[in-house]
Amino acid sequence: MTVVADNYAKVLMDMNIAPEKVDDMRALLTNKMVYEALANPFVSRPNKHSVIEKLFPEAVWNFVKVMSDNGDIVLAEDMFQTYDQLALDAKNVARATFTYVTKPDDAQVEKLKKLICRQYGKDGVELTLQEDPSLVGGFILAVGDSVLDKSIRTAILKMQRHFAVR
Repeated sequence: MTVVADNYAKVLMDMNIAPEKVDDMRALLTNKMVYEALANPFVSRPNKHSVIEKLFPEAVWNFVKVMSDNGDIVLAEDMFQTYDQLALDAKNVARATFTYVTKPDDAQVEKLKKLICRQYGKDGVELTLQEDPSLVGGFILAVGDSVLDKSIRTAILKMQRHFAVR
């Protein structure tokens, strides 16, 4: 992430644009042809503005024009990552990833979500479930910047390091 991308995300959030319009903008800025046209320094500013006004929702015209004029279209992906996190923070929702060998049932998932809410003081959790047989057993839970690794793979690696030192 860059400070500039973070600043664009904060401004976009402060603009209170309908989420559907932001999603439309995201889809267009991740479209290869649109991205290349707006990021290309050889395409004139008036032509870029014309493309923006023809394709993008009116609510984001000026925002996208500023990004384009400043040569910052390349920051769109980072900006949207920060924007998504800001949107979750505004709703007091945590983003978590649960990596497993054996998929948890619905009751276990709900219990895990409640635990995360309680531990992190959140109202909700956006939980991604991810299968990884290489863990051998156990799980890895990542919430924000913190990671709880209770996998057998990691336990084995720790034991190997411990015995290698001796």
